[in-house]
Amino acid sequence: MPASTSKAAVRPVRVDKAHLVLRSRQPALLMANPNYFGTLAESELPVVTPIKGNTSFETLTCVGLNPALDQAEAVVRVKANSGYGGTLCNGGSREYVRFFVSYDNGASWVDVGMDSFSVHDTTGARPLDFAVNLAIPVKHRWCFVENKPTLRAILSWSQPPTAGDPNFVPVWGNVVDVVVQPTGSKLLVVGDLVEALEVKLPVPLVDIVEVDQPLVLKDPPPAPLSTLVKTYTKDKVEPHRFVFPQVNQALLASGGLLADVTEVQPGPDPTKPRGLAADAGLAASMFPGSMFDFGGLDLDITDILDALATTDGNTDFEELGCIGYDPVEDALVGVVTIKRPSGYSGGPCTAGSTEYVAFWMDWGGGLEYVGTASVKVHDVTVPAGGLRYAVFLPIASFAHRRACVDGPVQPKVRAILSWAAAPPTGNPDWVPTWGNREETTVQLPAGVVVGLRPIVDAISGVPVCAIDQNDGRTLDPADQPFGGVVTVTGFIPGAPDISAVPRKYRVRVRDVDNGGSFKALTNDFGITVTQQVGAALPTQFAMTQSTDSDDFYTYQEDPNIAGAGWRRVVGNVLAVWSTSVPMTGRWEIEVVAKDPIGTIYSAQTVLCVDGTTRANVRLRLDEVAPTSTFTITEYIRGGTTFPAQECMKFKLGDILVGSYSVSDDHFRTVALELDPAGPAAGTTPTLSGPSTFPLAPTVGTSGTWQLNTAIMAPCGYVLRLRAWDRTIVSGSSIGWEAVPKAIGFSLEA
Repeated sequence: MPASTSKAAVRPVRVDKAHLVLRSRQPALLMANPNYFGTLAESELPVVTPIKGNTSFETLTCVGLNPALDQAEAVVRVKANSGYGGTLCNGGSREYVRFFVSYDNGASWVDVGMDSFSVHDTTGARPLDFAVNLAIPVKHRWCFVENKPTLRAILSWSQPPTAGDPNFVPVWGNVVDVVVQPTGSKLLVVGDLVEALEVKLPVPLVDIVEVDQPLVLKDPPPAPLSTLVKTYTKDKVEPHRFVFPQVNQALLASGGLLADVTEVQPGPDPTKPRGLAADAGLAASMFPGSMFDFGGLDLDITDILDALATTDGNTDFEELGCIGYDPVEDALVGVVTIKRPSGYSGGPCTAGSTEYVAFWMDWGGGLEYVGTASVKVHDVTVPAGGLRYAVFLPIASFAHRRACVDGPVQPKVRAILSWAAAPPTGNPDWVPTWGNREETTVQLPAGVVVGLRPIVDAISGVPVCAIDQNDGRTLDPADQPFGGVVTVTGFIPGAPDISAVPRKYRVRVRDVDNGGSFKALTNDFGITVTQQVGAALPTQFAMTQSTDSDDFYTYQEDPNIAGAGWRRVVGNVLAVWSTSVPMTGRWEIEVVAKDPIGTIYSAQTVLCVDGTTRANVRLRLDEVAPTSTFTITEYIRGGTTFPAQECMKFKLGDILVGSYSVSDDHFRTVALELDPAGPAAGTTPTLSGPSTFPLAPTVGTSGTWQLNTAIMAPCGYVLRLRAWDRTIVSGSSIGWEAVPKAIGFSLEA
């Protein structure tokens, strides 16, 4: 078996002292000169110290897609003991990873979001492997249509990659592109199917078939072994590969003979039992041929067993490249590379096969099994570099955490990848027939977590530590309020298995500025739940959350207890709060939990990197859109100014002039749009003053506008003024929009 990568044994890297100074001063340096390090290609600002994509302190090592969860996952390796902004108890910094997806080989990119985690100066083993994961919108196509988008991840220390910029260059960090394979769509629309298959409906059916009717597909069946024999003979896939699932199932069904062989027969290293058997010929002599039913196909079980007996830790088809720990989700992540186009038990329209990744953790007393994650794979064309799949396994680490003053908790993690056969849960030294092993060291978040006390971690996607508790807006420079539907997210550490009596929680809000009392949220709302039982594939389904007679919701998450299974609420949603006029100003959110005997548990205090804390969370609501004025006052022809009004006719070359104003408590931007764009020939109206916060004041802006018609074509036009504020509206868009104002006019030669 190929040697695993034991990251825990690697010494911390030696860091450049000059780099340590630059990292400590980076926020101030970039504030004074955004191009201080030379990462802005189009900037005219001077480059003082050129640094681009430096990976001395951290590097993005692996990226993949978890197709069952539509979840982008990435592993970030932290290499040094210092240079991260402070210790566990005072400060620290953040590592940001922004994801982009391209469906045209990188010609265009879609920004699908960003995740981040805290990092600190700590002692102990290096490197440390952290992970991020983000549920992303990906396109699902039918199983017979190729769908292999490119997933890009950009790692940047301390400085979030710019939204919408796939070419962002980090000062500290790097960029990784991989090709991924989303699951096939299980929903077909009749009309689309007819079009894709290039068939015509008979005339009698044209008027009676509902072409918009969706069809739900059944789970695909396994590919017949006879089909696999024909396909793999042509593709030169060895029989002991494609028959392995059937052989493994037969051995397991026989009463655990596979386990008996692995325990009895040592390999070259007696401390590491081998996979199926130790020597060629042994397996065939132990297992009668009648155990295996190949449906009369010309397959020699003796040759197959002998080949399997000498196959241990084979990574020709798949390989586990990286593993890491996500401190935000309290979960382990692994990235698997699929290397070949065939050998995975069938194409995308079949059941395919399963890659299993079993995890163990060492808290100081030896390796303990924590669970097995899995992912479905199929025969598909594979690009250079392979296809990258990811697995995700929530754990329950709360009992092992400790206060920051007691130092970091850095357990070792081992993962074993095995194709088509789940690793035995009791043997962390087991060697798979197809697969490999990886090891690393991770670090838990600091802070003793008290069981059953809720933690509120974000409001409408904004981490609570990024919300100023004095004024309720997000921290500078964005300085944003909230509005519309406000989503409260968080979790309850130590909640029991769902087989026990479920825990309850209550969410209340109050109007701070007007001295209001707390009122419970009692509205129904929908959540999506992802659940895994044992080593089976995760399943996902919708649920509706409702309160009981005491205004408490039921907590739906289930921690992973000894690898038995888990349930997660997508997005950790605790409440959905619909806000509207006149709900403005500062409001406070309170979350408490309740056990079966009625004991109430208040929210835990969260320590932020700036030294402030959060338990209840305050935020500012803004439900009011900006107001605006927009008029045309005059036009200039041949150097002479004439009065003007809307709906007038002007001549080519006239310069139209007017005034505008926008008012709002949280102004963001104002823009002029000219329609139709074609005849306008690229002409852009100009504004006399700053158009975007913070160059423009937060209360709005005003001034004059001009439109030079010199290169425009004769036509009728509409000039519109549009303006937005900075409110985070329903967590998914930025800004309430003012009612657009328009001026109509025409041009003649």
